[in-house]
Amino acid sequence: MATIAFLGIQIYLKYFSSSENSIRVVRVKFQLSPILKMFLGLILIVSIPIQAKASNEIPSKHIIGWIEKVKILPEDISVLAKIDTGADHSSLNVINPIEFMKGEEKWIRFSIPVKKDETVTVERPIIRFARIKRKKAPGLKRPVILFNLCIGTLYKENVPVNLADRSGFKYHMLIGRSFLKGAAIVDSSLTLTQSPSCTVQ
Repeated sequence: MATIAFLGIQIYLKYFSSSENSIRVVRVKFQLSPILKMFLGLILIVSIPIQAKASNEIPSKHIIGWIEKVKILPEDISVLAKIDTGADHSSLNVINPIEFMKGEEKWIRFSIPVKKDETVTVERPIIRFARIKRKKAPGLKRPVILFNLCIGTLYKENVPVNLADRSGFKYHMLIGRSFLKGAAIVDSSLTLTQSPSCTVQ
């Protein structure tokens, strides 16, 4: 048997030989010195609270489906929306949009269809115009306003939403990444996971 010491680690080498085929087998055994055991133990004790703190700092995210009911606040308007992680921002179907000036600000008045023969009229200041590129067709310029939106218990204020004619689409609202970022994970196997129930202070 041979012994090698390195950085407080005792390595025992034990040789065995076989007379039949003259093969030598080496069995290696490691043994830590008491000082090294103590040092490694201290490292483990110190690292556990750090790992626990890091895990606690990871924010929990809402799990939502690819189709969800969205509530627009404070108007309390509910619409069915498609959740689209490929879209930068959200979009809403509106009818009869009319731009007007209120003081020095440009505003827009529009109606949101909520039922077959029922609409809700809303006014909002226009924060900018979004240019939408289309293949083999002229580009579009859409007004962008801010909405407070609620999906399940996930509530976000001042979400940019561009206003469009989505009457030809099955879902009249599209929720994009500006709402989802840092707050939600989309499970494409789920739909209508929960009704909007946000607490607004």
